[in-house]
Amino acid sequence: MAPKPRPGSLPHARRIALFGLILNALWEFGQCTVLYDMWTWGFWKATLWMWAAIFGDVGIVLGVAFLAGRLAGPAHLDPPDGRGYTALLGVGFVAGVFLEWLARALGLWGYTALMPTITVGGEAVGLSPIVQVTLLPALSVFLATRRRRVAPSLLSSEHPSSPPPEAS
Repeated sequence: MAPKPRPGSLPHARRIALFGLILNALWEFGQCTVLYDMWTWGFWKATLWMWAAIFGDVGIVLGVAFLAGRLAGPAHLDPPDGRGYTALLGVGFVAGVFLEWLARALGLWGYTALMPTITVGGEAVGLSPIVQVTLLPALSVFLATRRRRVAPSLLSSEHPSSPPPEAS
């Protein structure tokens, strides 16, 4: 049995960050050239912004996981149960709406006509980044905390594929 997580800790933080990095890199490279208005940027500026966004996303994943753990209790994230997923998705959604609204209000980036948007506080906010920040932290925590389970019957000497015990 795994030790009980300390209050205020984030068990599996390195694994959550690693999965957050992989998932957000795939997401960012998949959406940015289509949904964000980056075509007038030079190569190095676009590259720097992409990697800054990806590493920022990792920070967001860890922040969402930490806050969800504070709300639901760390044991509900290791692995996530219904309460843990509710906290992860709820915190992720609020963070996604707020952070994308803030980025748009500060004029950090623009969207192409293909980006579906909603209006929040007078700003057109993209749905793709809201979905990203809502789902990817929960998926990162799931992947980081899943355990490889071996069915008890596979460990049994009576398993059909096991050779019969030798008689002495």
